[in-house]
Amino acid sequence: MEGHNAPIQSLLLHGSVIADTDISAYRDVLNVLRAADVTVAFTTRFHSALAEMGLGDADDTACELHSAEEFGMVLTFGGDGTVLETADMLAGRAIPVLGINTGRLGFLSHLPMPDAARVLPSILSGGYKVEQRAMLQVEFPDAELGSNLRALNEITVHRRDVASMIRVSVSRNGVFVNRYWSDGLIVSTPTGSTAYSLSCGGPIIHPDSNAIVLNPIAPHNLYDRPVVIPLEGTLEIEAEGRDDHLMLTMDTRSYTVDAPAKFVIRPAERPFMLVQLPGVDFIETVRRKLHLGLDAREGHSMQGGQETGDNPR
Repeated sequence: MEGHNAPIQSLLLHGSVIADTDISAYRDVLNVLRAADVTVAFTTRFHSALAEMGLGDADDTACELHSAEEFGMVLTFGGDGTVLETADMLAGRAIPVLGINTGRLGFLSHLPMPDAARVLPSILSGGYKVEQRAMLQVEFPDAELGSNLRALNEITVHRRDVASMIRVSVSRNGVFVNRYWSDGLIVSTPTGSTAYSLSCGGPIIHPDSNAIVLNPIAPHNLYDRPVVIPLEGTLEIEAEGRDDHLMLTMDTRSYTVDAPAKFVIRPAERPFMLVQLPGVDFIETVRRKLHLGLDAREGHSMQGGQETGDNPR
């Protein structure tokens, strides 16, 4: 959804305080928000961290992230991991989330902290767009894992014992797809295609694509390669190995499960609502953050289809 939205009436702030971040940047952001005609609240953990830096206020409202349905937007402070944590804790609520990057790479938390105080007034007045990012959910028979098992980036089944491979069999809508002998299998969303899957040789998938990636981790068979399949549908997965246990990971959360394990992966009912600034383009973001087109040998880079650098041919 792009265009001018209704002004934001209420905000919930969540995140962490990075040790080497300039405290004045936090202070500038808080001053802008407290001066605006908007209700501001903090998650309890984040407010405690701010208070330790002398940035808390006795009149501030603190609550938990699961009560975010009362707010028009959530602001996260941290890196992409903070956004992933927020996506999990929102549990499918249709609340837009803006990531303010105090970390490093920042694919999801794309607004740099030094720019936040300048940009936020425009955001509050409705100058932003919302991207709907597909999420995955797991249906697992082990009730101890809970029922809200969702992931924005990827769901991974992998070995716990470093000494042996596991076998992962995958079917889609009841049709057999493949059987992998590997260290594990990544089931990645388009959003997650620039994360763990990419480091394992997977393709970059545009977030507008209704697709997922099946990407084996260190497969024993050299011809096993990442496969892109439609997002819609049901994946039935069976995994086993020599160990009595396996690891099941959803973004930043890991669980030990009994082997052999059977579970189902399908699209989550609701997407994650990611706030983007007007003019932000996925391809440009990927090119800039992953240094695509950079010729490190000669200091050249590709910008707008034109080669630039200090050493032209």
